[in-house]
Amino acid sequence: DYSLKDGILHIDAGAGLKIEESQMIEIETYGSDVEHVGGTDASKTSSSSTDTRKVEKVPIEDGKIKIPDWASDVTTLVWFPVRAIDDTIARGASPASPQKQSIVDGMRMIALKLEFGVFLNQVFERTIAVHFTNPFHVSTRVVDKCYDGTLLLQVILHSEVKATLHVKDIWLDLQSGFEHTGKGDGRPTSNLFPLVIAPSSRAGILFVIRLSALGDMDELEKADSMLNIKYGISGDRTTGAHSPVPVKPDDSEELVFKIAVKMKRPVLDPCVAVGFLPFSSDCLRVGQLVNMRWRVERLKNPEDASLLADEILYQVDANPQNWMVAGRKCGHVSLSNKQGSRIEITVTCVPLVSGYVHPPQLGLPHVGEANISCNPAGPHLVCVLPPTLSTSYCIPA
Repeated sequence: DYSLKDGILHIDAGAGLKIEESQMIEIETYGSDVEHVGGTDASKTSSSSTDTRKVEKVPIEDGKIKIPDWASDVTTLVWFPVRAIDDTIARGASPASPQKQSIVDGMRMIALKLEFGVFLNQVFERTIAVHFTNPFHVSTRVVDKCYDGTLLLQVILHSEVKATLHVKDIWLDLQSGFEHTGKGDGRPTSNLFPLVIAPSSRAGILFVIRLSALGDMDELEKADSMLNIKYGISGDRTTGAHSPVPVKPDDSEELVFKIAVKMKRPVLDPCVAVGFLPFSSDCLRVGQLVNMRWRVERLKNPEDASLLADEILYQVDANPQNWMVAGRKCGHVSLSNKQGSRIEITVTCVPLVSGYVHPPQLGLPHVGEANISCNPAGPHLVCVLPPTLSTSYCIPA
């Protein structure tokens, strides 16, 4: 056993991390050591814990801290503030933009080196992985359309931390094509704040919105709505329930979490219907040709003059690992401007794998999803059987 007296702890933050050296490092006695000081008597243990527990703040310089003398022969906890550097904006999940979560995105590495012993001739090194997460995971969906044309937008807040979150205020900055009703301040329909969300639980909030005039379609596709959540954190920091520490003295202690949400205009008055027609055979097999057929029908004349052309552009989207498109994946077809006119698009494909796979999808890039109704809708998955067995015979010479 070696004493840690005059020991030095080196803290090296890896990529995407920054150590806040303006803050003091806290060193405290580990809880299990404190609990065993008082013996078996409960009252004595409580009294001893109060007397023996020690906390000290020490400075950090150039990523190094000096171990206090009292901590040289006891088990201690070291608390040092680090900040994950990420310039990207958090994104919520919606039917228009499903979120793909990856635990690797929030992973950071910290290298620790402890020098101790006579003339600091003993070295202990350890690299630890630290996972950072957002306080909330946000998902949205339109739950109802009212008789007056307004929409009920449900925002679901999922707690991502092992702490109690106190939502103090929330407001939604809508993208082009949507607007708030009522006061128009972006607040939800009812005042539920402060809203308390327990660890690993969720809460739902309703906004009343409506469609507004459309601007540039390209800008509309790129735009995002921004959800702003003012919140607080409470709980035991040993389980990750610590509040972020202000870096500068003039920094506000109010926590505001901003998350971008992609909203999609619902198809309320479509001008084109795209229907997936049944397969000619109920049995799809790997390696066999199959005709994918869609019916495109004009329901009404669109308000946008650019959609009045007598031909439309189609595009077939298929996973190349599951399907080989033998026909034209992209092309133009003639479709009259008259209401009720229809055309059938056929594309030959070859399934490459067996099992339940997503079928190819037909898109109309120049029409826009807000003007398309899928009727009848295509299957979510189709069953593809393995190829038929083939037998070869060897004939002796």
